[in-house]
Amino acid sequence: MTDDHYQVTLGSTSRVRADLHEVTDLDAVDWAFEGWDTHEYTHGLHPYPARMAPQIVRALLGYYENQGVIAPGDLVYDPFSGSGTTSVEARLAGYNTKANDINPLAKLLTLAKARPLPLDQLTAFQDDLMDGLAVELREVRERYDAGESFPEIDDPEVRDGWYPQPQLWELCVIRDRIDDLETDWETDHAADLARFARVALSKTTRKTSYQRNGEFKRYRLAEADRERHDPDVYESFESELTANVEKMGEYAPAVDHDCSSEVFLADSRTAADIETNSVDIVITSPPYGDHTTTVAYGQFSKDPAIVAWRRSYEEMQRVDKIGLGGSTRTLEPLETLEQWSPALAATLETLREKEGRADDALEFFTDYYAVMEQVARVLKPGNPVAWVVANRTMSRVNIPTHLITKELCEQIGFDHQQLIAREIPSKTLPWANAPENTPGVTGDLMANENIVVMTAPEE
Repeated sequence: MTDDHYQVTLGSTSRVRADLHEVTDLDAVDWAFEGWDTHEYTHGLHPYPARMAPQIVRALLGYYENQGVIAPGDLVYDPFSGSGTTSVEARLAGYNTKANDINPLAKLLTLAKARPLPLDQLTAFQDDLMDGLAVELREVRERYDAGESFPEIDDPEVRDGWYPQPQLWELCVIRDRIDDLETDWETDHAADLARFARVALSKTTRKTSYQRNGEFKRYRLAEADRERHDPDVYESFESELTANVEKMGEYAPAVDHDCSSEVFLADSRTAADIETNSVDIVITSPPYGDHTTTVAYGQFSKDPAIVAWRRSYEEMQRVDKIGLGGSTRTLEPLETLEQWSPALAATLETLREKEGRADDALEFFTDYYAVMEQVARVLKPGNPVAWVVANRTMSRVNIPTHLITKELCEQIGFDHQQLIAREIPSKTLPWANAPENTPGVTGDLMANENIVVMTAPEE
């Protein structure tokens, strides 16, 4: 074994990173990818909850390409885009991409990461954005210290008590500079360049706030720590933007600029923007449960989207509510799911015996099933889908999402191809939860994933 952190074990021999494009046997891949770089290229532009390892996508694309099922130039679809892992990897392999997500920040991140930029324009945009910025932010501090107000700056819709001052005003100054540059920039890439800069501002926004590090749900620093929290906005933004430009400098030359990436701020339960029988392969990591109790994508995204992208508080507050199994979901619970999935039926029976959250589980899988139906519609007959799922607990009952996924897909007409179990060596996930919402009471949540590989119904 070498110390190459791009190493993967195929069969009994050690291979290097390029071999993921040469996979001919999915069972021969070490799917843990422990020690691999999951932040290479633009994957590392911005944190995001429960981010899928890019090597999963790379290996699956390589395998199906080698099987002659797909070829560069085909269309890859991700119904749960998140931070864009599938789109980025597909572009690196020469594919066109489409994706959906209900989270505005997910759309921002996916497009910023997946669309390559002309590097000369990117550096020029960076230079113009940073020119005189340090002086302007210093003036903001001086005005604030002098007790002045800032009537020329639109207040972001963030809640009181979540940001130090005058840092919040400084973030808004950077936001306004990006907006002005996007308006004045006389090239076809103005919107993409501005979006890319907003990603660095989003990350700076999160670091500037009183949000506790390592938490994706909204938890503030202790009051004493807030009093000592005095971040340098200019230094943080300059550092993030410079690092991101360097990552784009690695990514842009590695992809085909003639391919395309589209992301729709849309619900995959209807997938209205994706044409029937238009997709060659689907690779996706669905939410592990309703956003409120599992992974709070909306809570994580709220303030960064509001400050960096002028999204409204109401819109971002709604993200976790409209997700699969969310409190404002619109589909009626589908009782027949229990007939179609023995694993789900057994799970719901156990939850009911414990007076647990059986209704919540049924609502989640009703929504998930609607996405499966749309994937069956948009995929070309016989073509593959890979669902990367993690099992969680509800009311201390393990939810076998991988088995439920397989059985519900089979009800629609998908053919099961393979079930791949993988350990998660390092992934930002809740490893334990408090199922009864009792302080100090935790239960096992997620420590492994399964890749459920199916093929779409034949016509």
